[in-house]
Amino acid sequence: MNKTSSTESLAPDYFRKGSLIMFFSVFAGFLADYLFNLTLSNTLSAHEYGDYKVAYAFAALMSVLVLLGGDRVAPRILSAPLAQGDNRCVWEFLRFYLLIAAGLSLAVVICTGVGGMLHLGATDLEDHHPLLMISFVLPLIATGALLSRILQSAKQLALSNLPWRIALPLIKIALILLIWALFTRVELWQVIASGAVAVCLIIGWQWRKLRQLDLITLQRAPGTRPGNSWLKLSIPMMLAMLITLGLNQIDLFMLELLAEEHDVGHFAAAATTAHMLPIAQVTLAGLFLPLIAPAMAQGERAARTLFWQGQKMITLVVIVLATALIISGEWLLAFFGEDFLQATQALTYLTFGYAVWALAAFSSTWLQYAHKGTYVVVIGALTLSVDAACNLWLIPRYNINGAAIATLIAMSLAALMTWAAYYWYQVQTSLKLRQQTI
Repeated sequence: MNKTSSTESLAPDYFRKGSLIMFFSVFAGFLADYLFNLTLSNTLSAHEYGDYKVAYAFAALMSVLVLLGGDRVAPRILSAPLAQGDNRCVWEFLRFYLLIAAGLSLAVVICTGVGGMLHLGATDLEDHHPLLMISFVLPLIATGALLSRILQSAKQLALSNLPWRIALPLIKIALILLIWALFTRVELWQVIASGAVAVCLIIGWQWRKLRQLDLITLQRAPGTRPGNSWLKLSIPMMLAMLITLGLNQIDLFMLELLAEEHDVGHFAAAATTAHMLPIAQVTLAGLFLPLIAPAMAQGERAARTLFWQGQKMITLVVIVLATALIISGEWLLAFFGEDFLQATQALTYLTFGYAVWALAAFSSTWLQYAHKGTYVVVIGALTLSVDAACNLWLIPRYNINGAAIATLIAMSLAALMTWAAYYWYQVQTSLKLRQQTI
């Protein structure tokens, strides 16, 4: 039996099991994360909750930066050798990107600390100390991201997704409630510390699983690392992901600068609720990531079949979830507290914006795997500029609704440009194939 037929024979079973895992991960994961945010909103003031969400957004951005796309490129590099039972490159891959992450994390800590001592903006230690504290957690976040992607590359979808989507927020909830019971008050530094403990627990568990499944051998294999070619693949993916996260987080940062402190917390509640859509898209796309490179290697027909299979699944789920969020948005926000109901309209705008982008995001991922990451970076940079300009114009006029409208405009623009880029890529691919045939 050749390699292609073997892959095809495993695909139905993989998709059946993988789909169940991913759907469970989306819904149970969102519920767990939502409960975590409700726990925070009921143990912290709106001001403190907003500060935490700004710090969390900062950590999300920096964790992508320090990895230089190592987590994003893992399925592209590791899927094929792991499918053949060859794990020699895994330790080399992990070691390479962990060393980079350690060095860049130290640089982020130093820069954030210096900024705090100089009282620069949101890094000011007197008002926003969570940014410096959370920067110390970056190496842990980077390690967890890499271990999860290695498991994903080996098609261990449950082991890679469920601990972070479900176990992490539940462990953090348990730790925060324990702190609340012991001290009757929860401080921001305690929230960050409990998050670090939870991350360490999951890292330890996933490392144990990697060893049990024989997916990693602690032995150098220099010949498996082809120089800096990994970075040439991963850095464009990092830039694209950094811009995508920037689009998701820029509203919080600009509200921090242009609005009242409690408004940041109110907007964060709406963004957390609407974030179910990008979580669903990313989770479902994760089902297809280990299959993209092999499908492209098999030819245009196999690649297009896989793309439309993923696109149809994502479209169906996004439409259903977006409809549910619009209908139940006010009810969901009420759990945060009565004050948070003023973010209901913002939630509606964010839902439309995230839904439009979620429908186009798989095309963006496909372009990156097709070595067209430059398209994605350019589109993202243009979109981020538009989002920032719209925020500057709309936040002073419409407050959190203005920030949400800016997101809707930016995400819609990004989706249109991404679809156009994907269509252009397909046209160019078809023309090349025709020329080769002739």
